[in-house]
Order: sequence, then C-alpha cells, then structure tokens
Amino acid sequence: MSLRHALLAMLDAGAMTGYELAKTFDQSANRVWHATHPQIYTELRKLEREKLVAAREEPRGPQGKATKRAYTLTEAGYEELCRWVSTVEEPTLPRDATYLKATYFEYASPDIVREQFATHLAYHAEQLRRWEWHVEQLRARGTDLMQRRLARAPESRHAAIVAYKVHVYEGMAERARAEVAWAERGLALVDRLGQD
Repeated sequence: MSLRHALLAMLDAGAMTGYELAKTFDQSANRVWHATHPQIYTELRKLEREKLVAAREEPRGPQGKATKRAYTLTEAGYEELCRWVSTVEEPTLPRDATYLKATYFEYASPDIVREQFATHLAYHAEQLRRWEWHVEQLRARGTDLMQRRLARAPESRHAAIVAYKVHVYEGMAERARAEVAWAERGLALVDRLGQD
C-alpha cells in the first residue's frame, strides 16, 4: 500500500499534524500517488493503531483551549518504510480509459474524437508544465518538504535525496511529453482520416 509509505516518508522529515501532512502530501506525493484528505486521515489512524506513528496532543488556537494531534514516525514505522523501499515492485498493468476508448474511436464522430484528443493534449501539456516547474523547485531545494528532509539528514545523503526526487519528476515530465505527442498524432490522424 503506497499511501501509508508516502505518509511514513513524509513524517521522517519531522512531526506534522494531520492537516500539515495532508497539505504536504498535496504538494509532493499527490503528484505521483493521488489520495484525498479523508483517505489520508483514515490511513493516519491505521498507522497509529499499528504503532508505526505516534500522536501527541498539542494546543491549538490563540487561547490554547482546542487541541490538535501531531504525528511522529516511530522506530517500527521507520523500519516499515525501509522494508517497503527495499522491496522490488513489479510494474503494474495499465488501466487507461482514454486509450481503451481510443481503440474504438471508429464508433464516434470525428468532432468527438478531435475533442477527446484535444482534451488529452491540454491536460498533459499542463501536467508537463507542472512537472518541469517541480523539477526546478527540487533542484533548487526550494520545497518545504525538501528543506525539512535535508535539515534532518546527514549532508552525505543530501545529493541522493535531491537526485532521486528530481529523477522521478523528470520521468513524469517525460511521460507527459509522450502523452502530448500521442494526442498531437491523434489529431493529425483524425484530419488524415477525414480526407480519405
């Protein structure tokens, strides 16, 4: 289960409340593993029950009358994170509704097919922009999570911490470029078929 391991890795950067963790997730891991805030809170409760994280109550608000829970990674949580990262994953088989639908585009009008390819192109062009921007932020060590992680890690690990994250998001940018190119070829195909 990758959500739990992403949360464990984020908590290795330091204690966070559920709210902080959800916001941090949105700005980091959510780019490669989507999860909603309710899913994150549910997973946090499971991690706490399994003693992979520990929670402590902290005062919240100006009067300090309310409380919030700050989570930290336990030794067992750190060991589970290391175990998971050290396990080789088999690639998953694709499940892509757009590609499945494109297999049968002969049943749709050329205008609908064109719209589908244009929508796909626009989405992935925006993703490409976001991935490239994130790569630059990571290279500059400019994200909050990166700064927190580097502050806690020995300097000898800094280059690897940055390089692996940059590598992931460069890969995401490459995927987005390939999807943009595929959609562009699809639009050209619709035009070519319209001329036949």
